[in-house]
Amino acid sequence: MTARQIMDEIEMLPFDEQREVFSSLKERLEDKAPGTVAYADRDEALRMADRILTERAELFQKLAQ
Repeated sequence: MTARQIMDEIEMLPFDEQREVFSSLKERLEDKAPGTVAYADRDEALRMADRILTERAELFQKLAQ
């Protein structure tokens, strides 16, 4: 589906539903605006770091030498 087709579909919606679509799009665009910083969940970041350090332990030992 093209962007034009999506816009045409949105225009056929009742006003309240159009407003809901636009509100959702606005929120999504604001979340991805340039200069916006997204932070990882602390617990998830620690789990990922632990997994990486465990899986690549040999590499990190070589780098430490």
